[in-house]
Amino acid sequence: MKPIHALALLPLLIGVATQAFRQWVPVPAATPAARPAGAMGVAASIRATTKKAAPKQFSVSLSNLKAWAGAVVAKLDGVQIEGHSPVHNLDNDCEMHLGAHAPGAFAGDPDGLVLEPMNACVQPFPGKSDQSNADWTHFGDQITNTTVSAMGVPRIWPEHLNGGAASNPDHAVELHPLTSLVTADGKTLDFSKNIFAGEYQGGVGETTALAIVKNTSVSVTANGANADISFVSGTIGNFTVLEVSIDPSSIQSDGAGSYRMNGEVAVDDSTSVPVSLVTVKGSPINDDMPGIKSKNRSTFTLEALILFSLDPRALLAAANKSSGDAVAVERPLQLIVYGTPDTQQ
Repeated sequence: MKPIHALALLPLLIGVATQAFRQWVPVPAATPAARPAGAMGVAASIRATTKKAAPKQFSVSLSNLKAWAGAVVAKLDGVQIEGHSPVHNLDNDCEMHLGAHAPGAFAGDPDGLVLEPMNACVQPFPGKSDQSNADWTHFGDQITNTTVSAMGVPRIWPEHLNGGAASNPDHAVELHPLTSLVTADGKTLDFSKNIFAGEYQGGVGETTALAIVKNTSVSVTANGANADISFVSGTIGNFTVLEVSIDPSSIQSDGAGSYRMNGEVAVDDSTSVPVSLVTVKGSPINDDMPGIKSKNRSTFTLEALILFSLDPRALLAAANKSSGDAVAVERPLQLIVYGTPDTQQ
């Protein structure tokens, strides 16, 4: 075939290829009817998209953020326990999960909660002398389908927007760690002695953890009674061991026995990311905070087991600046500090 004839066939070949491509491309599913923006509409919209790079979106009520900005540990009444996990082994966080909703105390989208007592796989259940997984699971069985009051650190982190199980409902908020619980018959259980790093090294490696610190960005849009939160991190995780530099002069009691402070995480030789940190009343690392603050140092460096969270104070500050527009959150990360690994009670 002469070259001029081949060129003449190009339009026909392109047309055939284009038609074949159109027939191959799947027709998008019908888009669900739009629902009003608000506490129950945000997470559903993000679940409807399959775009891999899309931010995680969820909401928390402004009233919850205001309460949680005041103290590290929060109390939620009317918590309806719906299921529980087995006790996780040491390599898989050593906790037990209690799935719940609290319609009168927590509003958000998704509206599930998970309560997480720490170190269940190595600590005796409160009131017992020896550790037994059966004691913990019996407790879970007893409180399932009952209503309790629970105290713990509100951990805001969109790790399980799509959970779906009774022990792990769709949620962006946990009480993690759970510090105490009052059962339906009025019995108080204290889990604060379980809050320590122990031998657990976390499930997130250093490279991934530093990427979370470096890449996480968050914006908030005030939407009526809610804060709509857009979260981008590239990856997401929970526990890890990080070296953090604390500003001792910033260590402040929250007025209820826990501490807040400012710090930094060095992600490479030239970049440090500012973060907020909290320690929890009853934990050994919390007891160390007054001594660290009293030392005349510009920084205090600590290698610690931490749990990633967002800072409710930073989210609230951004929401207060929003008039229906998205506002970038300054210093969004809150690291819940459990202490140096291998530190026991």
